[in-house]
Formats: sequence, structure tokens, C-alpha cells
Amino acid sequence: MGHNRNIMKSLRNLMLAGVCLASVCAAEARPPKWEYLVVTGALKIRNLEQMMNARGAEGWELVAFTSRDVAIFKRKAR
Repeated sequence: MGHNRNIMKSLRNLMLAGVCLASVCAAEARPPKWEYLVVTGALKIRNLEQMMNARGAEGWELVAFTSRDVAIFKRKAR
């Protein structure tokens, strides 16, 4: 009889651990929120390199660059 209690207690603990793990995984599965930065203007190659390095140092990632000198960046919302 005591052996069955131990098994039941172990099963209950495993189930509780599974529920806790599932709730943690669900919280991490939420999609991140993004913030965007749009830089426009006549960008010359030298200025472009400096601007890209500065934005990268701030955590921005280049998403798109158009033929009309528009650079679009994103990063996780802070």
C-alpha cells in the first residue's frame, strides 16, 4: 500500500512539473514586440557606413534599404 502511495505521489509531482514547464514555455512563445526606425535622405557611402555602425551599436537591425535612400531598421521593443 505504501509503495502505491509513493508512485502516486511521484506521478502527481511529475504532472505538476509538466504544468509548470508548459506555462513557462507558453510565456516564452509570445512573439516579440518590435520598434522600427526609418532613416531617409541622401545617404552617401561614407555616411551610410557610419550610420549603419551607429544604429547597430544601438541594437538596430537593418530590415530594408530602398532605391530612394530609405533605410528601415527594427529591434525588440525596450
